[in-house]
Amino acid sequence: MKKLLLSCFMFVVGVSAYSQATCATAVNITANGTFTCPTLTGTYVASCLASTTGIKAMWWKYTPASNGEMTISSNLAANPVATTDTRISVMKGTCAALTCVDSNDDVNEATQDYRSSITVPVAAGTTYYIQWDSRWSTAGFQFSFNFTAASCIRPGAADFYLPDSYTTNSASLYWNNAIGAPSSYDVDWSINNTDAAGTGTIVNVPAGTTTYTQADLSGLPDSLNFRYFVRSNCGATQSAWQGPYYGYLAVPLPYFNDFEDDTKNYTDGFIGFTPIYTSATSTPANYADGGAGTSMYTANSTTAVSNRWAYSRALALSAGEEVTVNFKTRLYATATPANMTMNVTVGADQIASAQTTVIANITASSAAAYEDQTATWTAPADGIYYIGFNNNSPAGAQTFMFFDTLDISSVLSTKSFLASKLNVYPNPSSNIVNVSNDVNAIISTIEMTDLNGRVVKTQNINATNGQVSIADLATGVYMMRIKTDQGSAVKKVVRQ
Repeated sequence: MKKLLLSCFMFVVGVSAYSQATCATAVNITANGTFTCPTLTGTYVASCLASTTGIKAMWWKYTPASNGEMTISSNLAANPVATTDTRISVMKGTCAALTCVDSNDDVNEATQDYRSSITVPVAAGTTYYIQWDSRWSTAGFQFSFNFTAASCIRPGAADFYLPDSYTTNSASLYWNNAIGAPSSYDVDWSINNTDAAGTGTIVNVPAGTTTYTQADLSGLPDSLNFRYFVRSNCGATQSAWQGPYYGYLAVPLPYFNDFEDDTKNYTDGFIGFTPIYTSATSTPANYADGGAGTSMYTANSTTAVSNRWAYSRALALSAGEEVTVNFKTRLYATATPANMTMNVTVGADQIASAQTTVIANITASSAAAYEDQTATWTAPADGIYYIGFNNNSPAGAQTFMFFDTLDISSVLSTKSFLASKLNVYPNPSSNIVNVSNDVNAIISTIEMTDLNGRVVKTQNINATNGQVSIADLATGVYMMRIKTDQGSAVKKVVRQ
């Protein structure tokens, strides 16, 4: 990201405590208050955040007497927005073996507020190390520290994992169990990203029996995005909410993403490469497809073959669906750029080991303008798929590959085409479901199965339209297999 380059200066203020230059000599914080960080000159440890040449740091530590939360912030009036650029890491363990708890770079990068603020759940008797570093500036500043004791504590902000097991209307969420081992958690989800915590649909899930909890959400609105918050439920009391986090349900094709929609968090479920906003005054300038705007980027290595992955959101495809993946690339380098290469792959998850099918090998060679890239593939079976993008560039001069305008389309198979022409209504229903079609297909039979695959009802039709009663079925979701003289198709039916 583009950062301010600040000159070094020192605040002239009252000092509660001065930090030391190493983890081993970290200043012990014993009470809430405001502290002064002098010019950053100490030893940096890359536990939470990557290092760069010459980065420096200053250290504090805190050991709470009870469970609770500590908030550390340079977002203070004493630190002018225009001239303050800080970064913080919180770690635990020993100085010889530190483990990252959480970190923060910017309060709000979009508004160019590069100060830092972080709230971390903490356990009684555990020592937490606080490292301010000079990634963007060595200048001194002030920060506040505040510990609040609590008996019911939410999971940490960094304790959440990416959702997975997506379908068009369900997903699995994961997070590490909170300090204090609450018996259950509340998940608040909504398809409106701006809904405040506690105002969406709240689902209670039992705590996991291992170190993490899994929450399986189902019955979500088809193929939409959702935001979610999580809180600990300790019975008589509940913690504050943690979040928001986001999920992206599987979508059918066509699918388009130009990384410009802030209501979809710009990425819209695309993960792996780094988002960047460029403008007329940035470096590089106006580097999104079409000029100013947001794109993704990845880089090569100057010493080894790259192996950097990105993945599309989940795609719901049908057997025989002929898929075309279009996207654009453009190179950037401060000197002569090196060509970069990428494999386009398909797999069952957003992890490298699941991307088992290579569908194209592309080479990006243009720095002057975006160039079109294309890959094609046919889905072998109904299912959820992810498109992978593996930057496998050879070592070369430092070069960045910008990635933009992802457009995935398809030609429907006979099965998919038939499904699109079959009408099932009303749906949901508590009684009669009507079935008709637009292509004069003769419907021979309708077969209903539950989600375990058991056939619960079969009815002969032998006409272009018909009805089936589901009044005798239990409330839930069923799959309706419709057999016709033009093939078979499956529709989802909800018994309400």
